[in-house]
Amino acid sequence: MCFSSTASFTAAVALVPLGLLAVRQAQRSGQQGRLPLALTPWLFALQQASEGVVWLGLDDPGGNGTTAPLTRAAALLFLFFACALWPAWMPWLALRFGNTLLAPWRRRLIRLLALLGLAFGLGLWLPLPLDSDRLQIVVVGGSIHYATTFLGSGVINHTLGSGLYALLVGLPLLLVPSGRLRLFGLLMLLAFTLAQLAYLHAFTSVWCYFAAVLSALTVWVVSEPPRPPLRSLLRPPPRTAGPPPP
Repeated sequence: MCFSSTASFTAAVALVPLGLLAVRQAQRSGQQGRLPLALTPWLFALQQASEGVVWLGLDDPGGNGTTAPLTRAAALLFLFFACALWPAWMPWLALRFGNTLLAPWRRRLIRLLALLGLAFGLGLWLPLPLDSDRLQIVVVGGSIHYATTFLGSGVINHTLGSGLYALLVGLPLLLVPSGRLRLFGLLMLLAFTLAQLAYLHAFTSVWCYFAAVLSALTVWVVSEPPRPPLRSLLRPPPRTAGPPPP
C-alpha cells in the first residue's frame, strides 16, 4: 500500500486465492461475460506486488533508491495499472458483464467510455517510460507519491483530470442492471473520493490500494443469480388459445 512493502505484499497474496474463487464462481454461473470481473483481483494483486517492490527499493539503504532500474520498472508497472489499464478495463468488464442485459443506448455509451478510457489511459502512461524526467518517486508523510508530468499537465488541471478518471472507472459499473455490480461501483467511487480528500499527497497509491481491497467483493458479485436477457423481457408474452367456439 502507501505505507509499507508488507501491506502491499499482504494484499497481493490475499487477492490470489480470492481471484481463483471468483473465476470458479464465474465459470459455475455459466456467464462467461463475468470472467473479466473475476480476473480483476489477480490484476490488482500484480499491481500491489509491483508497489511492494518499489517500497523495497526505497527502503534499501545500500541501493540507489528511486534511480535503481528495478525500482523504476516496478513503479512504471504500478502506474501502468493505475493510469492506463483501469480507465479502459472497467468499461470493458462492464460491457462484458452486462452482455445481453444492456439496452442499446447503454451499450453504446459504455463502448464510448471504453474507447475514451483507452485513449485517456495511454495518454497518461506512455510518456512516462519514454522520458525518465516525467516520473519522480518520493516518500511524503510515510506514503509513496508518484510525481508525474503527464501530457497536457499544463492544460488539464487535477480536478478535471481526476473527475474524468472517476467517470471512466465508476460510471460503466453503474450502467449495468446488476445490483451487486452497481454497489461495487459505488464503493469504488467512495474509495476514490476518500483517497482524494484524505490522502491527496499519495492519491494514486492509496486509491489503488483501496480499490484492490474492494476487488475482494468480486467473488460476491460474480455469484449473483443471472437475470433474463433484455430481449426476453421486451418480447410480448405468447398468445394463449381462446375458448373453443360453442
